[in-house]
Amino acid sequence: MALLLAEEDLVTPDAAEAFQTSLFARIDGPAPLLNCYALGFPQVTRYDGQKLDTEQFVGTIKPGSGRMRDEYVVEGGGTPPAAREDGESPWAGMSGAPLFSGRHLIGVVTKDLSGWQHSRLTALPLERLPELPDFVGICSAYLGNPLRLATLRQTPDHSASFEDRYRAYVTETFGELSIFGLDFSRSEHAQWPLDSAYLSLELVHGEGGEGAPPERGRAESALRDRQRVLLRGAAGSGKTTLVQWLAVNAARDSFPDQLTHLGGRIPVVLPLRTLVRGAALPAPGDFLSAAGHPLSPPAGWMEAVLTEGRGLLLVDGVDEMPEADRARTKEWLVKLLAAYPHTAVVVTTRPTAVDDKWLSRKEFTEFQLLPMNRRDVTAFVHRWHTTARSITRRDSERIELDAYEQQLLSTLPRKQDLARLATNPLMCAMICALHRDRRGFLPDNRMKLYGAALTMLLVRRDHERAIGAPEGLTLSEEAQRKILQEIAYWMIRNEIAEAEQRDVVGLISRLLPAMPQVANPEDAPQVFRFLLHRSGVLRAPTARTVDFIHRTFLDYLGARAAVEAQDINMIAAHAHEPQWEDIVRMAVGHARDTERAALLTKLVALGDAVSETSQNIMARIHLLAAASLEHATSLDPAVRTEVERRAAALIPPKNEEEANRLADAGPLVLDLLPGPEGLSDVEAAAVVRTAQLIGGDHALQVLREYASHPAHGVRVELIYSWASFPTTTFAELVLARVATTGLTIAVHSAEQLAALHLMGSAPDVTFNGDLSPEGMAGAVRAVGAHKVSVFDNNRLRNLNAFAGSGTRLTDLTLVSCPGINDYSGVADLGLKKLSLHGVRASRELPGFGAVKTLRSLTLSVLGGSEEPGTLPLPDGLPSIPAVTRLQLVVRIDGDTDAGRLRALFPNLRQLVLHLESDEPVTVDLSALTWVHQVRVTVTGDAVRVTGDESISVRRHTPAKDPS
Repeated sequence: MALLLAEEDLVTPDAAEAFQTSLFARIDGPAPLLNCYALGFPQVTRYDGQKLDTEQFVGTIKPGSGRMRDEYVVEGGGTPPAAREDGESPWAGMSGAPLFSGRHLIGVVTKDLSGWQHSRLTALPLERLPELPDFVGICSAYLGNPLRLATLRQTPDHSASFEDRYRAYVTETFGELSIFGLDFSRSEHAQWPLDSAYLSLELVHGEGGEGAPPERGRAESALRDRQRVLLRGAAGSGKTTLVQWLAVNAARDSFPDQLTHLGGRIPVVLPLRTLVRGAALPAPGDFLSAAGHPLSPPAGWMEAVLTEGRGLLLVDGVDEMPEADRARTKEWLVKLLAAYPHTAVVVTTRPTAVDDKWLSRKEFTEFQLLPMNRRDVTAFVHRWHTTARSITRRDSERIELDAYEQQLLSTLPRKQDLARLATNPLMCAMICALHRDRRGFLPDNRMKLYGAALTMLLVRRDHERAIGAPEGLTLSEEAQRKILQEIAYWMIRNEIAEAEQRDVVGLISRLLPAMPQVANPEDAPQVFRFLLHRSGVLRAPTARTVDFIHRTFLDYLGARAAVEAQDINMIAAHAHEPQWEDIVRMAVGHARDTERAALLTKLVALGDAVSETSQNIMARIHLLAAASLEHATSLDPAVRTEVERRAAALIPPKNEEEANRLADAGPLVLDLLPGPEGLSDVEAAAVVRTAQLIGGDHALQVLREYASHPAHGVRVELIYSWASFPTTTFAELVLARVATTGLTIAVHSAEQLAALHLMGSAPDVTFNGDLSPEGMAGAVRAVGAHKVSVFDNNRLRNLNAFAGSGTRLTDLTLVSCPGINDYSGVADLGLKKLSLHGVRASRELPGFGAVKTLRSLTLSVLGGSEEPGTLPLPDGLPSIPAVTRLQLVVRIDGDTDAGRLRALFPNLRQLVLHLESDEPVTVDLSALTWVHQVRVTVTGDAVRVTGDESISVRRHTPAKDPS
């Protein structure tokens, strides 16, 4: 195998632009793969004195053949060429030909398989190329990233052309984002390519084990290897945007390296607010039509996709359906996954719309979308203004946008009320648009921000577009607001987020008799079209339905209508329902003084009346009242006192759940949070979490009070808070005073890497992402770390940066660092413990032979062994007599020669084996009786372990849903 590098371009730039993106894949499963093809220059096609000509060999890959040799066997579909008189193969010259399945390169032809009358060719699977010496390093150096393989399974021949059309449709349909307020002069400017506009946000999985902080990372890293995900996020937090990003990358098969497990899948976006209009949620064959997608698939196509494990279902908006329908949605999803267990699923919802662990029994991992931190906000503001500049026609406007961008980036850190609003993409886009529209002057609270945004949409939009009255009428801002309010309130009362257009037209016709200056009742269709096409607040997801551009506007307008209808009791009666929280808060803002006092008094009374068995509901109502105070411009002091007294009874929070609820009340809570004196360790940790979730300079001052707290849980929360505050400031004011003993310090960015030295001491450090090897080594020396972990780093080629500076480590872990091609530096680090995760079987570990001091070694090996019946270990693994503890994580396909470990690790005292297999196998470990302690963990039921009775075997079986 050769990787050729041309010294100059082989094609013109114009020709290169026409090339499609290179796609690489591996084959999974035993089903034959039809219509694969190789293109080469075999001997049989040569003419006129051995002149070359091409031949396209078309055939079927039979994954069950050639497994012992780890090769693909391709059986030709036509008559094979005749044998040559000289005994040579007529296919001579075909070796090295690329083997494709559709657009995916899956292997390289190697030889004509003897004994089959020249009807079969063998090929080296592409997944074996990374095993070749230096291949990954060369790929990274010249291609920019390691080889990334999608997974292919059997595709019915009649469906291939439809899948190409469907993938193109998904890419075009979901490949653009609506960027709020970008430009009203031309409607197409409200859309922007997803590749340019998408901002990867952070997710958190709240189940950190044994005192460890919750798992946290950017979406791409957090979702690694996750097949079933429930994603929670507040309104405007980016849930639907992430769904679009997943759909488009699945359609294009362009996922980053962390998400290769989703490669090759067929994405299906299922907005629940659209699906729920039917009497029953759809079966797979009706997915596309029920979701409003216009393509008609071949019969049985969707069922086949799901059966083969090639589906990616993106179920968006559990919170946007009536609460009564959520139980049947869960039942529908559970049955769907029981029928198609290999389907990947992402479900989105607002945080409190469904119970904790709503789908955990079906092996769903729950993630929460975190608020944008200051780095995210800066990136978003820059991206918004860059996009605006790119579609602006006049140089003078581009110069103005430069000034607005710098002014806004300077203003946000200084105006805490404003900065607190800019924590999700929707609000950030609103702020950018209003800042530009108002020439640098911004509202200072959420209610004013929404009101100003609506004015900009309802009044400025057509004015800037110089549009007269294409619908035959014009509506004032007041008239538009009135009708939109009534539509919103009607949808809220009926618990729908998407309505039939005919129903909305009917509602408008009933409103118009009271608005004769607007139009006659029979003109309701015209009024509806005007609102749909001109207001900028409504949109048509399908030809028959309508919804608001964002739930935030639905809540804002509906709350105003409820207040104007004097439905104070109705608003209060729904205060315990999560989907009414924003409506209640906005109703307090819309209300007049007497109405506001009446509503808050009612909330206090309702919370007080809740029984002791429903303390969570009581706390939610009282905290909702407290959170609403930020919108109470004026309020009877006695009412305010009663609300604050109820909130004070909930402070300090007693645990993480209470901290999360308390933070929803906003900055007013910061004034009520106590100092660390007199609190239990658990309460102190909950106070820190509350302040971290609220954020801002005031919160930073609260965290300073806790910086010297000795409790482990408090210190974990402080470390975890780093990304939520300015990197250097937080390190100087808080982290520099935190005792780091027993803590793992996680570094996720170049800014954190540069600021790490401010902590003074950090014995245990984890580096995440493509950070500079030299920077990591310098930081390790600066903080005196002796335990280091490196995750997902494609820049690391060797350990020389660490070893060359005299750094001494006792414990090193490397996870998914595919570019390392030299391990000789390990010998100079003085390591006692080394863990390598993601190394490939049958690939050498160059320089590993120099290791002498190692006492503990962990190897997590990818792929199986080339030789049946052997442990899959890195090729040429040297004997390391110093190792006394060995942990192996391997996938096996038969019995293993476990006895060979004695030659490699003659002084082994403890062995931990983690075994997995796709096929039923029996493993005899009787040859390990010489090891003092052997523990075996088996995943699933396929592996049966026999041997000495002293061997401890623990079987891990995925939890089953008892229902």
